[in-house]
Amino acid sequence: GKKGIRRKVSPGEILWTPSSTENFFSFAPLDDVVMGGASSSSVDNNTGMWTGTVTDANNGGFVGIRSTPFQNVSLDMTGCKGVELRLRKGDGKRFKFVVRDSTEFNGICWTTEFDAKTGTSIPFAKQVPTIFANNVSGKTFDYENVVGFQVAYSKFGLGGQLNKNFQLGDFALQILELRVY
Repeated sequence: GKKGIRRKVSPGEILWTPSSTENFFSFAPLDDVVMGGASSSSVDNNTGMWTGTVTDANNGGFVGIRSTPFQNVSLDMTGCKGVELRLRKGDGKRFKFVVRDSTEFNGICWTTEFDAKTGTSIPFAKQVPTIFANNVSGKTFDYENVVGFQVAYSKFGLGGQLNKNFQLGDFALQILELRVY
C-alpha cells in the first residue's frame, strides 16, 4: 500500500485521551456481527467508555473497538518499548490489546492479553502475532509502521484456547489514556 507520512513517536507521548483535540484517531466498534454473530458494543470517544453485551449466539462471542484510520500517517515507535493504558471498570476481566503494523484488512494482529486494572502495560516484545485469533509464526513486528490499535473482549483467548477470565453478558471498560513508554 501507499506509505503515508511517518511520524516519530517518543516515550511518554499520549496517543489518545477522551475528548482531546490532539487525538488523530477515534475508536469505533468492531463486533462479531462482522462474522454473523449477535454481540454488540458502542464507544463514546468523549468519555472513553466502551460498553456492550457479548453473546455466543450464531457462533459469535466477541466485541471490539478499533482506531479509525490514521490520516495518512504511520507511527514510528522505534524508540518505544510499548503502550500503556489507563483504564477504569472492566471488572478485572481479560481483554486483548492489538497493535497493527499493516493496513491490510486481515493483516497480522500483534496481540497481548491483559486483565483490566487501572494501569496496564503492553510491552511490544511480548506481543503474539495472530490472524483471526490463531497464532502465526516467523513474523517480526514493524516498529516503524504502527497504523492501528484495537481492544477486544472475547470468549476466545490466544492460540485457540478459551478465555478463562471472560463472561457472557454486559461489560464496560473505560479507556482514559493511551500513551507510549
